[in-house]
Amino acid sequence: MNLIRWFAGLFSGGGGGSKNGRILPVYVLSRRCNEPIAGQVDLYNELSLDEEETGYFCRKVLHTSGESRCFDQVEVSIWFDNRKNMTEHEVSGGRWLSEAEYEQELVRFHAPPEEDDEDFLPALNASKQRTAQARRADTAHAEDHDSGDSDGGGDDSD
Repeated sequence: MNLIRWFAGLFSGGGGGSKNGRILPVYVLSRRCNEPIAGQVDLYNELSLDEEETGYFCRKVLHTSGESRCFDQVEVSIWFDNRKNMTEHEVSGGRWLSEAEYEQELVRFHAPPEEDDEDFLPALNASKQRTAQARRADTAHAEDHDSGDSDGGGDDSD
């Protein structure tokens, strides 16, 4: 009877996702965009035998949403034992997050900008204005210097 249930379970799909142990959620934080990213690994379909053929391996490339006008990808490599339990993970372009850390980063990412950030733009504009004024002054000084030297640039000290 158990064999029949097992065989029927293969075709029923189960539908529970991670409840039946089929899906492994993956959470990372993009280093470049500082955006949390969620992904998943299907333990039935996305694993390959590792090089020693004693366990499994999976490589995923997760992409940021572009919501903050920043586009990046984070590469995740995960190794599993022969029972498909995660043994090691590597993240390139970001860092690994626990589910709790992911939730915190998600709240931070979607939070409105702080008041200090609003002061940044006027300060940036003032800095740009000072730079433009300095460039104009340097250009005017260089033009005055060039027009004052009308005899060909030689030194007439005899």
